[in-house]
Amino acid sequence: MPPSATAATPEHGGPPLTVGIVGAGRLGGALLQACADAGLPVSLRARGSTGWTVESVPGVLIDASAPGGFPEVAAYCLRHTVPLLECVSHLREEHSGLLAEVAAAVPVLEAVNLSFGSYLQRRLAGLVATAHHPTVPEVDVLDRHPARKAARVSTTAERLATAWTQAGGRPEAELGLRRGGPEVSEHSITWTWGAEEALTVHHQVTSLRSVARTALVLAQHLPRYPPGLVTVDEAFHVLSGQSVSGQPVSGHSLSDHPMREVF
Repeated sequence: MPPSATAATPEHGGPPLTVGIVGAGRLGGALLQACADAGLPVSLRARGSTGWTVESVPGVLIDASAPGGFPEVAAYCLRHTVPLLECVSHLREEHSGLLAEVAAAVPVLEAVNLSFGSYLQRRLAGLVATAHHPTVPEVDVLDRHPARKAARVSTTAERLATAWTQAGGRPEAELGLRRGGPEVSEHSITWTWGAEEALTVHHQVTSLRSVARTALVLAQHLPRYPPGLVTVDEAFHVLSGQSVSGQPVSGHSLSDHPMREVF
């Protein structure tokens, strides 16, 4: 599993890494606490209510805000050549071109879900797709969040369903939505063969503390990565020392992926 975050000092004896955090929601708060616990200085805070407070240009910027704030985040990263850990869901729907522009200039890690368990759940969905059963299953993905969450299927649920079909699974999963219950979220994928047999892979997150610590682990390595767009699954593949069935990652196999040396 991913290592714990600790205060990072650059390899060549420079000053410790500083972090910028954009967003005042639950993830933004968890990131602030994780930085305090790990001894990582926060040199930039940006919130919709108070604007941007900058003590110095950070070594990496973590965006945990909303799609509407991304143009300002992108402009800051381009102006100051700051690596970006992008945690906002549904960003590609509104700003795919701008995201690509930033990634052409600085390293960008796209991490709409920082949970290592969610990553493993997607891998298991792909594994089930390769195990051929004589009976075609019914496949259901359930997405549950607290009542305040928008009544739309989450990116995490969509990615879970896609992991099944991209690995060759058929038929496509039916997406179910439920709003209510405790923090933070639950996602499950269930395969049902007739009336006699079913398999469910269930993942639940009850606190954002763990994902915030994971974000800091990834952020600490990001300044050493070359410009380009990397997904969190690619980062987890490398951290896990795993291949992805020989599939290319950004034009290279994972064994040749430059991120392997970074981590």
